[in-house]
Amino acid sequence: MGGGKHRKIDVPAPGAEPESDGGTIESGAADDVSGRAAGAQTGAAGGARSAGGTGAAPDTGAASGKGGEAGADELLAAARAEAAEHYDQYLRARAELDNVRKRHERDRSERAKYAVEPLARDLLAVVDDLERAREHAGVSEGGLADGVRLVLKGLSEVMAAHGIERIATEGLPFDPASHEAVAMAETDRVPAGYVMEEQRAGYRLKDRLLRPAMVVVAKAPTGQGSGE
Repeated sequence: MGGGKHRKIDVPAPGAEPESDGGTIESGAADDVSGRAAGAQTGAAGGARSAGGTGAAPDTGAASGKGGEAGADELLAAARAEAAEHYDQYLRARAELDNVRKRHERDRSERAKYAVEPLARDLLAVVDDLERAREHAGVSEGGLADGVRLVLKGLSEVMAAHGIERIATEGLPFDPASHEAVAMAETDRVPAGYVMEEQRAGYRLKDRLLRPAMVVVAKAPTGQGSGE
């Protein structure tokens, strides 16, 4: 119209699809579908991770709590065992200390009880000499004989005051704990197995033997039984 230029427009036939425009529409729809699918997958993965994390956290805490309780029980058991061992060592040390103290007291008591033992042993030889001097003097009276008897009597009293006693022998059964047999003699005056004569006096300090008495033990005469 009026000399202007007219643009030719191609009108597609009914039922036909434009080529270029149709391709563009299909590509955009595919991209939209792919984006939605990827978003759905991402959301599902995130939910799975969230669900997994939420469920695993309580299990980890419970395991940690049980491990802590087990460790505390072991430490308590070890502490109790160590305390029991230390208490046992204490009891042993206390018992040993008590034994040492009792032994020390016993030794001190015995030392005090037998403190005169060395002196007593030395005096026995003096007593033996005085007794021989008295036997040599016989039944004589006055002078030296009386002096020997008085000295021997005074010395015997001092020894007795300190617990030194003479052991009885003659007429008693032979006792190997306090008698030492130096000979056996046949006799009918004393029963067999009895002491018939004392050769040297024996002495005892309280309940401790200083020296045994030397004795002669009787035996039955030949031809006679021990019970006759």
